Amino acid sequence: MLALNACKAKNAEAPAKAGTPTQEIAEKNGNSTAANPANNAFDPGSVPRTTAVLPAFPYVDYPTKLDESYHHIVTDTQFDKAYIVAGNELRAVEGRISHRTFPHNTLNMSALASQRNYEDVIKSIGGVKVNKSQPSDESFVKQQGGDIEAVFKKLRLGYAGANFQGGGVTSYDVYLIRTDKTNIWIAVATFDDGINTSLLVIEEKALEQNVGLIKADTMASSLQQQGHIALYLSFDTDSDVIRPESTPVVDEIVKLLRTDGTLKLKVQGHTDNVGDAVHNKTLSLARAKSVIKAITAQKIEESRLMAAGMGAEHPLTDNSTESGRAKNRRVELVKS
Repeated sequence: MLALNACKAKNAEAPAKAGTPTQEIAEKNGNSTAANPANNAFDPGSVPRTTAVLPAFPYVDYPTKLDESYHHIVTDTQFDKAYIVAGNELRAVEGRISHRTFPHNTLNMSALASQRNYEDVIKSIGGVKVNKSQPSDESFVKQQGGDIEAVFKKLRLGYAGANFQGGGVTSYDVYLIRTDKTNIWIAVATFDDGINTSLLVIEEKALEQNVGLIKADTMASSLQQQGHIALYLSFDTDSDVIRPESTPVVDEIVKLLRTDGTLKLKVQGHTDNVGDAVHNKTLSLARAKSVIKAITAQKIEESRLMAAGMGAEHPLTDNSTESGRAKNRRVELVKS
């Protein structure tokens, strides 16, 4: 029903067939998320490296005959964390992420046809199916704490109820492509009772640190001259939990407040425009409150701080590019 080349990457030459990937001795992966085989966890090193020439990221595309109005980009970011199922475990992976969805039923394609098309093209470039559990398997959900809604949220599948029937996920396959430089994970799911397809692609890589630490004296100068300053703290995905690498930023805010005992600040959370506006506003407020909590934990009076959630209402720059969205995801200190 759909030619195999319908899923090739745009502006990329057709990938060479991998055939049988070069066999090699399974090796431990140096990435921090690598599993420990001694604990019966999935070992990425058990998957042979591909010999295929890969197309450009995100490696697999929408079907060629799909109207562009149905090209739904959920996430397109240079660095973040996402979860997939590998073996029988829920696995966190960090790196470049693309998450897209489309309604395959508009092409008169069944869920099975969509699933098989992607299986064929991913295997042709060296992908190996690695998940043994399905997200709604009772034993798998129990292993993750028993909350199926939380499991589906982590996997970016939404809530599909207690099984794959009645409008939920109808299939979920995870493939691993190993190269000399990185691991590439591709999760293909069909959902909404088999009328939509989800493509989650994660190319493992380390964070490229491109934001320098703003010191307390620089903050003070900006507050004096402009009345506000933008700071970039890292939070867990869709969460108000501050990541450890942002602790030095919080420490500099504390130093600022200790240096000037009369200074009072409004802590504003800002997001990009991806996702639901109401959710973004709620999240931005939660993150602002989280920053205040981290500050007051170092014995700064809470009365000197006020939280505000601005959502995506006050962007610093255009949200049409990832670099622009990254600049808009910020915490601002405003002198009050």
